[in-house]
Amino acid sequence: MPDSVQPSRTRLLHDLPLLARLPEADIAALAARGRTRDYPAGGAIFREGEPGDSLHVVISGLIRVSVGAGSGDEATVAHVGPGDCVGELALLDGRPRSATATAVEPTRTLVVDRRTFVAWLSERPAAALALLETISLRLRRTDEALADFCFLDLPHRLAKRLLELHGVSNGSRSPRIRITQAALASMLVVSRESVNKQLNRFARDGWVTLGRGSITIRDAHALRTFA
Repeated sequence: MPDSVQPSRTRLLHDLPLLARLPEADIAALAARGRTRDYPAGGAIFREGEPGDSLHVVISGLIRVSVGAGSGDEATVAHVGPGDCVGELALLDGRPRSATATAVEPTRTLVVDRRTFVAWLSERPAAALALLETISLRLRRTDEALADFCFLDLPHRLAKRLLELHGVSNGSRSPRIRITQAALASMLVVSRESVNKQLNRFARDGWVTLGRGSITIRDAHALRTFA
């Protein structure tokens, strides 16, 4: 492995919320065991129901995470950008994938398979406790999202989701979010028409600008105050 590759992989894993509490040496040991993979726009990283055997850390690009319904419909759960990951549950329980991950644009990931991860973890008992703490934080965020769904109306949920997407749409923190209104509606479990109506209100207020397949944040402070 070239000398320049290992430090960059270590930095990438160090920024993951899942691994943020681990010592640098432990992260470097895990980074050395990963490999990179490239996916074209529209390419499947993995599909719901497939064996859960790897974690994907996004190096560049954007990934859509979705779940299917018996009717054949799909709901978008999240969009994942550089510095975050998908498939982490598979590392812990080895069960089939609970969602489908698809590249929205050309995407490169760092892949760590479950066998490698389990071997790495078995050598570092302290890392297991750090991971449990991180998972606990994630569960708390899930509870918060459920509370938002139950108690917040669409305008406030939409503002919060736009701010979240602004943080993951790309590593450069561009104000432009690459997402369709249909995908955004799927994430919020509402109709596209409802999302379009509210986005146009935000646009009239000067908070966002609507484009083809994108939304540009013009006044993040206003959105944050409203949310």
